[in-house]
Amino acid sequence: MPRALVIANPRVGAELGHLGTWLNARGFDIERLTRDDILPAECADDADLLILLGSVWTMSRTMDGPADPPHAAAAIAAEEDVVRRRVAQDRPTLGICFGAQLLSHALGGEVRRQDRAYIAWESPDTSVAELRAPWMLLHEDAFSVPRVGELLAEAHHAPVAYRVGSAWGVQFHPEVDADILARMFADVGYDPECARPYVAEAKRRADALQGQAIALFDRFWSDSTT
Repeated sequence: MPRALVIANPRVGAELGHLGTWLNARGFDIERLTRDDILPAECADDADLLILLGSVWTMSRTMDGPADPPHAAAAIAAEEDVVRRRVAQDRPTLGICFGAQLLSHALGGEVRRQDRAYIAWESPDTSVAELRAPWMLLHEDAFSVPRVGELLAEAHHAPVAYRVGSAWGVQFHPEVDADILARMFADVGYDPECARPYVAEAKRRADALQGQAIALFDRFWSDSTT
């Protein structure tokens, strides 16, 4: 049975949604580690797939200020060591939102704070068929593609997907369904009226969203294991 290792904070951005459906259908044994811990660099060595999920943390600055969790800076540095080791091994790795930003930063890319949060259902510019679909973008920070990486998809405001060998990073949220998206908006403190149209769109396109997410995860897995 293949093993998927998931790194996430305890709550916000921790739900697998459509990604969990895909993992279960493909027979993965799922193990979780907490991003808040100081993870050893070798913690993902035995995993067939490493997944880095979203977060309310930021990669746009060092999280060592008085209002930051006291463990955040050290935990991020440790997770970057995990990622660099994993990429050096050329093992399948998928970073989503904060996970994609951390992957970029660990490999020499830049993460910047945008003027305001970007919230949209948007189809990016891409030559990858499985990326050519409306995805949910909900992020305050944006990454650059690392020099060693390949741009896969770009929205008008920023890159939204790239790969480095067997590792992919995506800024959007292919994992979310309507319920997860509603909780995500609430967890980061957005007004329910702001969230309403985006959640309604997720409900309206529920079957299509799951289908496009499964197709994307299949494409990532195929490209990363061949």
